[in-house]
Amino acid sequence: MTTVNNNAALLDSLGLLRQEQSATTRNELGADDFMKLMIAQMQNQNPMDPMDNGDFIAQLAQFSASSGIQDLNTSFASLSTSLQSYQALQASSLVGRSVLISSDSGQINAGGSIDGLINLESTTSQLTLGIYDQSGALVRRVQMGMQSAGTVPFKWDGIGDNGVAMSAGVYEVRAEALVGGKATAMETLIYSDVESVSLSARGGVLLNLAGVGTVDLSKVYQIK
Repeated sequence: MTTVNNNAALLDSLGLLRQEQSATTRNELGADDFMKLMIAQMQNQNPMDPMDNGDFIAQLAQFSASSGIQDLNTSFASLSTSLQSYQALQASSLVGRSVLISSDSGQINAGGSIDGLINLESTTSQLTLGIYDQSGALVRRVQMGMQSAGTVPFKWDGIGDNGVAMSAGVYEVRAEALVGGKATAMETLIYSDVESVSLSARGGVLLNLAGVGTVDLSKVYQIK
């Protein structure tokens, strides 16, 4: 007897032939198609050589696994969406607060300050903090003396070397330490105000920081 694999009329009656011809829109058989094929195989099997019980059980197991994986993928997709929404809701509570991120710039408002930490890799005999305006001009240099390895806090009150309060805006912060007799740049971590929260195209949560731009929530070291 002709098997289901090469019986075009049977495939057409099951609605499967048309699916093969439109493979560009559908590349995999669904659960309904799987069951139709199995039933057709049972109805058209060779009576002199019927399907072995073990083969039948194996196909059922294959169908169960395929269906289970599809259900699992759907559940994970739903869970991922829920977690992203929950994370975004939690992150919205950060609006109006300050977060500590790795950055070389910060925004200062009238009467405010730029606060942060210097990530000092090793003990130094001289740690220097430089503040630069948007044109690249040095407006304040602070000698912080000898410091031990670790995080060193700093705060710039907005006053320039000339004793005059600088205008509000974004300033660059550079930290240098003498290491082995050579001035070496150190990482700065700066507090920035959260203005808004959004979701990225990849599903992550983004924080829009004043004067800094957009950073991923996972980049935040500390909240205050």
